[in-house]
Amino acid sequence: MNILFLGLFLLPSSQKINMTMPIEECINIGKELATQSPPLLPMISYKRLTDTIPWVLMDSLYFSEPLMNSSSFALSNSDWNIAYSISPETLSTLAQLALSSAPLRFRNTLISAFYRLDTLQNFYAQLILNSPTNCTDEVVFQICHIGPEILSYPGFDPNLLTVNAELLYEIDDSLQYADIVDYALPDGDYYSTIRYRILENGDSTWLELPWEIYYHYVVHPIISDEFPDMSPYVYSKFWREYLFYESDSGYPNLGEEIKDARILWDGQRVILAPGRPFTPDDYALDVIGNWASRTVPWAASGNRPIQPNIIAHEHNGNCGELQDLLTAGARTCLVACVATNDPCEDHVWSEFYERGFCPYQVDLGFGVTHIADTSVAYDEQVGGSKRVSAIFNWRGDGYWWTATGKYSNTCSLFVYVYDLMGRPIDGAGIRIASEGWYGGISTSTRAYTDPEGHCRFELGDLRNFYASVSTPIGSYPVNPDEVVQIIENSQSGAKYYKVFYIFDYLPALRFSDTTSLDSLSLWKFEIVLDSLEGQSSGNCITRYGPGDSIYVYRSFFEKYAKGNVDLLFVDDANLQTYISGEQFKAFDHFAASCDTFTFIAQDAAVYHLIVSNEDVLFWTPFCGLKVNLYGNLVGVEEEVKNISPVQKLPTIYKGGLFFSLNEPSQIKIYETSGRLVYDSKEKIDKLNISLTAGVYFLKITLDSKNQIDKFVIVK
Repeated sequence: MNILFLGLFLLPSSQKINMTMPIEECINIGKELATQSPPLLPMISYKRLTDTIPWVLMDSLYFSEPLMNSSSFALSNSDWNIAYSISPETLSTLAQLALSSAPLRFRNTLISAFYRLDTLQNFYAQLILNSPTNCTDEVVFQICHIGPEILSYPGFDPNLLTVNAELLYEIDDSLQYADIVDYALPDGDYYSTIRYRILENGDSTWLELPWEIYYHYVVHPIISDEFPDMSPYVYSKFWREYLFYESDSGYPNLGEEIKDARILWDGQRVILAPGRPFTPDDYALDVIGNWASRTVPWAASGNRPIQPNIIAHEHNGNCGELQDLLTAGARTCLVACVATNDPCEDHVWSEFYERGFCPYQVDLGFGVTHIADTSVAYDEQVGGSKRVSAIFNWRGDGYWWTATGKYSNTCSLFVYVYDLMGRPIDGAGIRIASEGWYGGISTSTRAYTDPEGHCRFELGDLRNFYASVSTPIGSYPVNPDEVVQIIENSQSGAKYYKVFYIFDYLPALRFSDTTSLDSLSLWKFEIVLDSLEGQSSGNCITRYGPGDSIYVYRSFFEKYAKGNVDLLFVDDANLQTYISGEQFKAFDHFAASCDTFTFIAQDAAVYHLIVSNEDVLFWTPFCGLKVNLYGNLVGVEEEVKNISPVQKLPTIYKGGLFFSLNEPSQIKIYETSGRLVYDSKEKIDKLNISLTAGVYFLKITLDSKNQIDKFVIVK
């Protein structure tokens, strides 16, 4: 697996900084401003000949698997059947058994996860098979969406995945406002989600959470950059258990206080005073905010932990600690919640989900609770003291996306990354920076390009922005701490476009097109790519161990309904050349997304369809690929069809072919291999040609009608 390492100058968190996230400082080395019009990108198409042959379907094969990056398989027309000439990768028997018990919606992501886990494939397959039936989908999801670097890390306890899932259902039994619901579908798929009771227009009603939100923002065991842990360092309990059941003397117990809440919230933007008493009429978001404020009543002092258990036990922290505690507390109580970050302005908070993400914050120092209050970013446009640069949400697996528009006027930035050949680079890390709260230039947000080499940011207005690009084949600027300015004094509503070229080349299939000979059309491959989506990846930092001092890079995998795979047609000799890693020749090539593609084999040789994903860095397509093999039975028919301007011909000739035509026609003669040996090019009325002994095909064409005869030359 390719891991993209981003070089950074890290300013460690201290008592002077509100966040617990390190500030990333960088150096501007120049100005290369973005344009305000989109780039013109080349569109290449090739004319294909019309196919009028009456093909007969001989065989079909369907492939529906992830095609891991830098991998391929091949199919051939063997004895009128489709057969593998290079087999695709296969999972272990135990992994396939675990796959059969997993929800269908996680099938491709689980296959991909198993391949990445390599030698741990069977271990995690057994973990799935041993999980309680009602928890299997939650365990599968975690294996799919926790980076393999974490799952294989020596300090990680895999039992955490099952413990976390079981706690969800255990806590669910204690709550009145939330209920986990399980669905089984007729096709064998199944999933879980949560129903919330909310207050709407004065009446209580139940609202169901989208299943993706449930898994990512309730089930996932990571808040942001902390390591998923239940070691003695965090008091030997996972945070979902510790926060719900444990409390120090004199501090509220979350599990006891939340039991009386009957609704999630009343739908109103509100700022709740600190020190308010808990009452039976409090809704869940009120209770969780009040609990967090009372549990951490003091500003940060001493160490700056990021583990929710330690924060709850030490009772001090700034916005960084309160974000971690509030987000973990909400997820503990089955409220979908995400960590929201504005690192350039040194502030972080949370957002809860109820038909969209809404701001959620507890102020430091026994502070107020903000619910759906967009002033928490303190932007000048809402009376604050800051002009925010970029605000992003941090999904538990490590994926970031900008959410600046809730809190400030914004502009849009579109970034495109290509290699020197103009090919899009997938998984390129884009760092966006701006002037920092404490001076200098520091990171505002980050994203990774999709399979088409694109990514988009929602940025604040009236700010300068700087950028850098990091990829495994090169970076721009070259030094990891450097950036270039791309936007000057950003304007609200503006769209900015920036193209970066990396001074190197993506990995590529080393092939050239051959010149197809005119010959008989005996075989046809039809490739129907009925679905193509997949995952591209990026990574982020996780901090582990005492003092959170060990940095572990972990990957995330984001799904995109785009991308392509390479389809190449080769003969036996070029297949062997391809396997050896040398430059080979292809008779046809498609960079294919969802569509139908055909290749007509013009002789009786065996051809191979190579399906490849080798010219990418991180992209893993999930292919739904059907291959149909057709035969042209007319091409091997021995009987003469009555569509010819000539009489029925003899089948044996001596020394050559000699006859006259009733009407001038075009004549072609082929060897049985399909090689063209004679072409009249124009219409002729007689034929007199010497041939060596052997078997031939004669093709006579008049007014778009063809007659094909088989004959033998003897000496």
